[in-house]
Amino acid sequence: MKKTSIVIVATLLIVASLALCLSGCGGTKGKTPAEIKEAGVLIVATNAAFEPFEYIAEDGSYVGWDMDIAQAFADLLGVKLEIRNMEFDSVLGAVASGTADIGMAGISYSESRDKTVDFSNGVFNSSQMIIVKSDNTDIEDAYDLAGKVVGAQRGTVGDLLAQLDPDWASDGEGGYILGTPADVKGFGTAVEAVQALAQGSLDAVILDKMPAEAIVDKRDGDVKILEKSVFDDEYAFAVAEGNAELQAWINDAIDTLKENGKWDEITQKYFG
Repeated sequence: MKKTSIVIVATLLIVASLALCLSGCGGTKGKTPAEIKEAGVLIVATNAAFEPFEYIAEDGSYVGWDMDIAQAFADLLGVKLEIRNMEFDSVLGAVASGTADIGMAGISYSESRDKTVDFSNGVFNSSQMIIVKSDNTDIEDAYDLAGKVVGAQRGTVGDLLAQLDPDWASDGEGGYILGTPADVKGFGTAVEAVQALAQGSLDAVILDKMPAEAIVDKRDGDVKILEKSVFDDEYAFAVAEGNAELQAWINDAIDTLKENGKWDEITQKYFG
């Protein structure tokens, strides 16, 4: 065989291998709805320390607004639901890699996150709030965080705000929507961050409104939530980048749950 022919054959083999990889072992890593049905299980990644959206009940089960919506999705698909609980900053990675089908963990949309995963339509409006000790009088708004030690759950919007991430903290005019903290400390859960605040190792915590209220309500009055929010955002569900079929299915499923009353039923259950 001539050298030119060998090169052509080798090139064709490489192209064929790449095509097989894109169709079977790469490309869009997430499963389509049909593939989820075939597998018989919907795998959802979450961080079950974010009451009332996802948390662990006394019996060890995963409950919360997101979790009930996840179960409703599984019911529509006719499959079992498998919840995989992990650190919040691992949720999007699990979805991006195909380890989980959907990320449902009070996830806020941003352009930087959209580069690694795709998002459903927005599902819940939220605000980022500041928690301080009840006797604190020198922090009244986000700008008063300048020079303070601020805590947040790692990977959350509160963490990104405190870190002055431009996606979240920029005011669009070269400045920021909050004062520059002297130090930022990340915690595995929001509960741990608030506990550190109460113990005096933090000056403030930035946290989503609903989980902030749930945590503060369970304490003995040693911490409080400021009235002014830092930032208003919107939650969405995450799927693997390029998984247009599952993304479209989720958006249709959201509409279905709203039409049949299940969405309002779940929302009423957790938010009254």
